[in-house]
Amino acid sequence: MADTTATAKPEEAKAPAANPFAALGSTGATFGTGAGFGFGVGAFTATAPAAKTGDEDGAEGEDDGAAPEEECQAEFKPVVQLEEVETSTGEEDEDALVDLKAKLYRFDQGNNEWKERGVGQVKLLQHKENKKVRLLMRQDKTLKIRANHLVMPTYKLQEHAGNDKAWVWSAVDFADGEQKLELFCIRFGSPEKAQEFKGKFEEAKDINAKLITDAPAHSDETAKEADKVADEVAEKAAV
Repeated sequence: MADTTATAKPEEAKAPAANPFAALGSTGATFGTGAGFGFGVGAFTATAPAAKTGDEDGAEGEDDGAAPEEECQAEFKPVVQLEEVETSTGEEDEDALVDLKAKLYRFDQGNNEWKERGVGQVKLLQHKENKKVRLLMRQDKTLKIRANHLVMPTYKLQEHAGNDKAWVWSAVDFADGEQKLELFCIRFGSPEKAQEFKGKFEEAKDINAKLITDAPAHSDETAKEADKVADEVAEKAAV
């Protein structure tokens, strides 16, 4: 019986597959059995960038940096030229017998109350020529005159309501630019300052008593009236 089993034809030998890395040449990439893969030395050459020269660095620095700010040379002249003016206080020809800081009050008879005149320096000023003594008080900062009168021999300081730092007296005053009978109260920071003021006040009275023979601005009747008001106020008014 004939063998019907087909005899297998030997398979034709297959052509070897093309090497995809053949184009890289013998110095191309090689794969080994070790770790990973590597490239040949001739396959790739890294070229470092060329170093910049000093001139190039300087040029770049100038471009990147901001231009220096130019100094302004403009000059502006004032529209109005102000000249220095010397001012006179009226005290240039006087010497201070006393100069103390205090608070001054004036009695408002209409409202029957004391009103503050201001805080400042109270001075007893003696004129260099005629030797008369006046009392002057200016308010701090504004230098506004708050009391301005001659210390007449008839003036009398009275202690105010048992306060050893305050004195009350009446005077014909010119602080507001006109002759006016005022009742003042002045208060100092300590009894010692108050006593110092009183001593100089009495001294001023004695000086003026020798110099003033006629005092129409403060007659005896006016003095009595002022003293009466001062006595009444000293009893009932408090600062």
